[in-house]
Amino acid sequence: MLVVLLAAGARSQEISRHHPRLFIEKNGLRSIVSVARGGQKDDYARVKAAADLAVRNGIRFIDNDYAVPADLMNCGLTYLIERASGRESEKYADAIIRTWGDGSVIRDRAGSHFGYHAIAYDWIFDALTKAQRKKYGEALGEWLKWYTGKPEITLRAGSWWYNQTWGPSHLNIMHSRDAITQKLLIALAIRGAGTKYEADARSFIASWADRVPRECIPAFDRMGGVWAESAGHGGYGPVTVIPYAFEAWRTATGQNLFTEGKAWNYLREESRWLTYSKVPHVGRLAYIDDSSGSIDAGFGVCAPMVARALRDPLAQWMADDARKRFRYGRGYWQRLVARDASIKPRSASELDLPLAYCFKGAGHVFMRSQWGNPNATWAFFGAGPHFAGHAHDDEGHFMVSKKGGLITRGGGTSSNDADHYWGGSLIFNIVTIFDPGETFRRNRHNENDGGPLRWVYDNEYRERGHLVGYKSGQDFTYAAADLTDGYNKAKASEVFRQFVYLRGRREFIIVFDRVRSTKAGFAKHFMLHVPTRPTVTGKAVVAVPDHVVEYRGDSLTATWLSLPGNYGEGRKVLSEGRSRMFMRTLLPRDAVMTVRGGDGYDAWGHPLEKTAQYNHDKALGARRKRTPLAPWRFEVAAPLSKQTFFLHIFEIADEKTRSMQPVDLVETTSRVSVRIGDTRSRWEISFSKSGFLSAKLKSPKGKSVKLKPTLELQPQYDVWERVVGKTKGG
Repeated sequence: MLVVLLAAGARSQEISRHHPRLFIEKNGLRSIVSVARGGQKDDYARVKAAADLAVRNGIRFIDNDYAVPADLMNCGLTYLIERASGRESEKYADAIIRTWGDGSVIRDRAGSHFGYHAIAYDWIFDALTKAQRKKYGEALGEWLKWYTGKPEITLRAGSWWYNQTWGPSHLNIMHSRDAITQKLLIALAIRGAGTKYEADARSFIASWADRVPRECIPAFDRMGGVWAESAGHGGYGPVTVIPYAFEAWRTATGQNLFTEGKAWNYLREESRWLTYSKVPHVGRLAYIDDSSGSIDAGFGVCAPMVARALRDPLAQWMADDARKRFRYGRGYWQRLVARDASIKPRSASELDLPLAYCFKGAGHVFMRSQWGNPNATWAFFGAGPHFAGHAHDDEGHFMVSKKGGLITRGGGTSSNDADHYWGGSLIFNIVTIFDPGETFRRNRHNENDGGPLRWVYDNEYRERGHLVGYKSGQDFTYAAADLTDGYNKAKASEVFRQFVYLRGRREFIIVFDRVRSTKAGFAKHFMLHVPTRPTVTGKAVVAVPDHVVEYRGDSLTATWLSLPGNYGEGRKVLSEGRSRMFMRTLLPRDAVMTVRGGDGYDAWGHPLEKTAQYNHDKALGARRKRTPLAPWRFEVAAPLSKQTFFLHIFEIADEKTRSMQPVDLVETTSRVSVRIGDTRSRWEISFSKSGFLSAKLKSPKGKSVKLKPTLELQPQYDVWERVVGKTKGG
């Protein structure tokens, strides 16, 4: 009853001789029929209604490159359920067969959804004649050598971390190169079908059986739960189709590779990443890298598979939450074939997850004041390596939100392709070191910006910064990063950033930068982007009325309001009112703070680059004006020196708050210390000015904590283990 497949260097794998194999467990059809009649009868009603419509009018979206032809699966699954129930079923398989015709729609090199055709082939296999199995199976088999020239995993175009290695969510040829997911689905579907591509199918299956456990799982351990190219390019494919591939393998072979990785493996942390990165005031994913600000980056459709394979209650909750957003027959078939009712769905709030989480692979730290409250504070800090092409060069970047964005990235949702300014560093909240002789790759409409090296669109792994410290408690979260490798060694010998978020009756954020350049003449700036026009105390020098103003003096203080609706057209705001942020620049002394922005000045080049003194709007195109916008930028310039310290204190307050809490600075030759807040909520923190990135924190309750250069991650994994139970590989 089983075909035994021996893969070089891998354990033997058993591929079921019977269909269906994809997404439906052995003997699982009986269970699907049961839930279609009972607890998920409404899901099945949606699937069957879509299938009935396809029988009458044809399968929708079959010629739409960017759409998912869900009716292929709706018809295929309805065929299986109706057949198993003893009712008329052939018409649903016939609707697919009519669509396939002579097989050219499957072979079509201009737009075949060859991955979804493979699923349908597997599901209606028993309805096909021997000749049809051969004809359509060979149309599918032709794809096994597509692009790579070999019926095996080659990683010809990029690594395991590159979205086009796996394929897009529409599982066609657009933005597919190796197309691992599509090819695995095809190989599993046509294995043993009597086609001339039998050897190719065996070869690809053997390649997966060998290379995925040996190479891909360790690569996913290294990357961790955050897709290397963000929820933007991740959402375009990998967020959904990698779980598809792993689940297809599990149902076809019984081998559960979801559980093979470490506790921080991509598949095991995926549901947490997409939960922690949601901004409370809109319930959508933060605009990190080129994220699109979606609700779940497409995770909702594959979440039942992840929940089942990992016994993940958070993924189960996300699957159920996504259901209300399904359209055009999408999403329901995944629930029918994969949702395990024994897994209780539980939200982050119900699970009482930690208020902060560190994804060590990407170097991303997420923080919030509480779960389940759209008025909560949320913050992000990131520093990690460059894994794949679309990851931006933003190490040390941070964002803060409460009732709308307070600290954001530069505005718009443009593209890396022609928009090199948007693909550079000046849209992020970083420190720049300006070497007038430095040259950058990808410099069309993006001149010398003083920022990190530009590796965007480079598919090699590159060290560009990493976390060296992380610790979180109930009332604080601390992260420290060494960003030196992100900058050109000709100009930077030390770039460190320490980030502290303090929770409580009054909320504060402290950002301390230690920066050393190779030459004293390389100017350094602290850059910060905000959504509303700020006001600043201090002596003002107006350079351009309403657009560019300089301020000088010690302890410069600025304030501005959040902008709740600034998150994409038509996206509902869940929070109430607005919040206010205060910022005080304590170091460097004698800093010059420039506020630049407003229409025509909101995409400006580096202030010291002579060729960049213009607004880059025209180069960026229309998408530059899309929300979220950040039309104002702070440029805090330090006096020229090899060694510079930037110290900024932020307070997050109610809109009606008129003044910032007291802040006192004490600086010695070895340390920088700050007292923040009134007598009821006073925090004390001190940073070392040299050596290891260490700090000491004293809470208003008098408790002292040493913040060491170590990543204290085990507590977050312990919490998760208590939630889901211990699984293999952790």
